[in-house]
Amino acid sequence: MALKKIMLIMYTVCLRFILLYMTNYSLTALSFCLLIMVGCATVPPNEESSLIETSYLEQTEAHEEQQSKSKDLDSDERKIEAAILASAEKDFKTVTRILSSIKDSEKNSYIKSNLLIIEAERAIHLNRPKLALRILENLSREDKLTSSYRLRISNLKAEIYNIEKDFSAHAKELISISQILEESKKKSNREQIFSSLMRLSKRKLENLLKRELSFEERGWILLALVVRANDGNLEKQFLAFEEWKKNWTGHPAQKNSPDRLTVLPQMIERSAETVALILPLSGRYSNFGAAVRDGFIAAHYQSEEKKKVAVYDSNSADIIELIEQAYRDDAEIIVGPLDRQKVTTLANYRLPVKTLALNRAESYSEQTNLFQFGLAPEDESEQVARKAFQVGYRRALIIAPETEWGERNHKAFTKTFYELGGETLETARFSSQKDYSNVIRELFKIESSENRASKLSRIIGKKLEFKARRRKDVDFIFLLASNSQARGIKPAISFFYGEDLPVLATSHINRNSEDKLNNIDLNGIYFCEMPWNLENLNKVQADIINTLEEESREFAPFFALGADAHKIVQLLEKIEKFPDDPVFGSTGLLQMNANNRIKRTLEWAKFEDASIKLKEPTTTLQ
Repeated sequence: MALKKIMLIMYTVCLRFILLYMTNYSLTALSFCLLIMVGCATVPPNEESSLIETSYLEQTEAHEEQQSKSKDLDSDERKIEAAILASAEKDFKTVTRILSSIKDSEKNSYIKSNLLIIEAERAIHLNRPKLALRILENLSREDKLTSSYRLRISNLKAEIYNIEKDFSAHAKELISISQILEESKKKSNREQIFSSLMRLSKRKLENLLKRELSFEERGWILLALVVRANDGNLEKQFLAFEEWKKNWTGHPAQKNSPDRLTVLPQMIERSAETVALILPLSGRYSNFGAAVRDGFIAAHYQSEEKKKVAVYDSNSADIIELIEQAYRDDAEIIVGPLDRQKVTTLANYRLPVKTLALNRAESYSEQTNLFQFGLAPEDESEQVARKAFQVGYRRALIIAPETEWGERNHKAFTKTFYELGGETLETARFSSQKDYSNVIRELFKIESSENRASKLSRIIGKKLEFKARRRKDVDFIFLLASNSQARGIKPAISFFYGEDLPVLATSHINRNSEDKLNNIDLNGIYFCEMPWNLENLNKVQADIINTLEEESREFAPFFALGADAHKIVQLLEKIEKFPDDPVFGSTGLLQMNANNRIKRTLEWAKFEDASIKLKEPTTTLQ
């Protein structure tokens, strides 16, 4: 209560000061009163936030007292100090007000350096990381920067690289300051370095080794590589880590290793010895169940682990009975079922052991032993929305089939795009037609363009030379279509003056795309796809393709699902403990959210010269 009264008194004093004397005092004094008022405006709801507010209040109060003793009440140095305090509290309205009152930004190095750093912090706050990076890069070229300034700059640059998901640059920046950090901050810095490197694929890590590197940089990258190379077997991973330590005496990670590696012995000791697969091996979905089983078993043998794998047909009995039977048979972890209704049943059942379901429940589940992983097509549509927004697209047209699949994906895209801040202008629906001219013509409002020209011609009484134009209020097209449908739609888009419009699609467009001659009509389309269908990943994939050549193409997603289920079983405890570390799987980049759902991030590719090339969408907007 005493604190509340003090704050109320200070708030009243500041308000009276502003109302009675604002014409006689500088903007600096006014700014400091506003800073104090911000701190006094609300009483903290808990002790922790109270301490934070009090600290901010005490600093600004002390600063105001110091300023009142100064002869130069309009000092730009004083304003910079106030702006630093406000920026530290993310009070960027006050920051903007203070900075706009600075008279000479080039007065000295103290003002210039701090002003630029604060401007960079404000740019980050305004979600303009590229602008912030340009400011900091220019400042970094200054010769007279002290180590404390360079540390602030590097920390901000690392924050920007993390926002931009440039994890190699993020790690490099953190490595560059590792030797000048306070001892208390070095452990956190090491954890962040390793976490960033573990977000890079094996290929990207190998490419980093081709650069000119310091001893510390090379050691970190090689450590990440030996861990990545053995992520299918924790025992092999631990042995590779121990070997790395022998070869890298003196490296920061040798004596003070990341937590992700020091816990490996405990994880190995607690890992399951018996796994139960519960999959549809009879009935309608038996081919899909068999593909998942074969993918899992192939990955099991390739990893050379010693687990026992028991297989049950999910259609042979009630799913609850099968779970209980597997538990009685000493299963320590269960993989399956594949059927969505059965997963929904498990979501409302107290599971005796951890269970990795290969689909998603229809409703939310608080079941702590249930982990949900699958090939939901909605994930891809959501990813298209995020990618489009990330590269700068804000206005979308959608072309989608009049099917249940089309409607589900349409909803997933529009919901995600809207939540990000994008707008879906219009949707064109198609059925089973082979000619898509009318669909595209109407979507692009070509008739409106023709009508305007006709009206103008009538007004002036003269026939005009005229070329119809498409609507210009759109940034890109989201195309939901099969390979054969897209081969009819994309030429129609180009014909009706949309050849410059980016077209983004889901992996559905890549089914049956082996015929290069047919792919000519798809040139220019970007699509997201699981790595299994884009790259030669590992021996598991090679063995399945060589053994089951025909089936491997038709059921590729389910072989990949089985292989990834095996990897998740191996790493489940690690995924739970370190959810920010992704698993590089055959179905995508895998990460678990707070609801125990494992989400996939797919790779991007583009049809180019009738071939498929790994390439991400980039903006063409000015």
